[in-house]
Amino acid sequence: MKNTKKALLFLPLLLLASCNFKYTYSIAGLDMRGGEDEEIEDDIEDGGKYDIKVWVDDKIVDLTRTQIQSFVSENMGKYEINATVEPVSESSAAASMLQDVQSGADIFCFAQDQLARLKVAGAVSKLTGSYAKIIKKNNSEDSVTAASIGSNVYAFPVTSDNGYFLYYDKNYITDEDAKDMSKILAKCKANGKLLYFSATSNGFYSASYFLATGCYSNWTLDEETGRFTAHDDTINSENGLIAAKGLKQLTDTSIVSTNADASKFGEDKKGAAALVSGIWDYEVAKERIGDRLGCVEMPSFTVDGKSYHLSSFDGYKLIGVKPQVDAKKASVCRKLAKYLTSEACQTQRFKKVAWGPTNVVSSSKDAVMEHPGLRALAEQHSYAKQQGQCPGAWFNSLAAVAKSIKENSSDDDIINLLALYESELDDLLSED
Repeated sequence: MKNTKKALLFLPLLLLASCNFKYTYSIAGLDMRGGEDEEIEDDIEDGGKYDIKVWVDDKIVDLTRTQIQSFVSENMGKYEINATVEPVSESSAAASMLQDVQSGADIFCFAQDQLARLKVAGAVSKLTGSYAKIIKKNNSEDSVTAASIGSNVYAFPVTSDNGYFLYYDKNYITDEDAKDMSKILAKCKANGKLLYFSATSNGFYSASYFLATGCYSNWTLDEETGRFTAHDDTINSENGLIAAKGLKQLTDTSIVSTNADASKFGEDKKGAAALVSGIWDYEVAKERIGDRLGCVEMPSFTVDGKSYHLSSFDGYKLIGVKPQVDAKKASVCRKLAKYLTSEACQTQRFKKVAWGPTNVVSSSKDAVMEHPGLRALAEQHSYAKQQGQCPGAWFNSLAAVAKSIKENSSDDDIINLLALYESELDDLLSED
């Protein structure tokens, strides 16, 4: 236990700098438009020429350029937009905006768990008036919640697919096998294959076991400061012990690799027969093994004779609009962001890269509902939990627990490990 304690104590302290840094954004003498208290004007005269920087995933850079051109065309020449569309991932976009909002993009895509930090940094405009109404009307309820802090909306929902499910190779694993983790592991072992699952290295995936047994970790967010002030966490519990024992089944076998690489499907030696990942890996996995590819909800695991269905997070990607000095440019950026998250644009992204729409009309189309990966996510939805706002370092602390389970063989050792985790939760609260 001594080495485990050192590891767990050290990791959160190392990560607090990124969690607790107090972000500010101000330009002396300038009034930033679209800020916290401003009511958005929907009828401002904003025709003209604008330079607008947009950050999106590299898979949709060209498509986004085309969509911006369509926006200009549909507005009959009212706008001349010199758009710089740059390939920046959702995680990198949020991190870059937090470091330097002024130099960041005017419009950018990010994962929902970054919203509170971006709000504190002054990197996203609050969306009021008709924008808030349109967002609430046109998108799924959960995605609107993801785009909001309290009753205020701060972003446009754009995808509903930031969760995970099970991929498997039907040459080695049957549809029935895919329902049970122990059978998946047995078939991988028998065929000299691996299961790629980051549950023992990444807290986003480690949570699948703890959520499965009824554990939760809820964090209270101060809407004014964007800082976390309290937590309600049940991982140090009897249910947490059950989850940890389930995780230990993974750590005790050499069949599981934390290198969740879809490109390893189909390899003859030590390739993957199964993979836990998201829709972002679908095209690669499909290309590797073709019709042998299965996609399904997460499997169950068994501890002390009782079965538990693995959970996951329901996650969303959002588009934020940076506050602007120029009220006219702020207006155009909002209109462009609304267009980029419209039914038509979300449907185009689905057709291009299979991203799951949040728009209620687009998501109800047959092609979306019948897509194997998105269908698996839909099946998993009833077992998934809405990903709320929490300190970024919480995922790292949960991963530290999962990594340490391997060295703790007895129930008492694991109980002590969970108690240590709980004792450190206060350290994850944001400092003033």
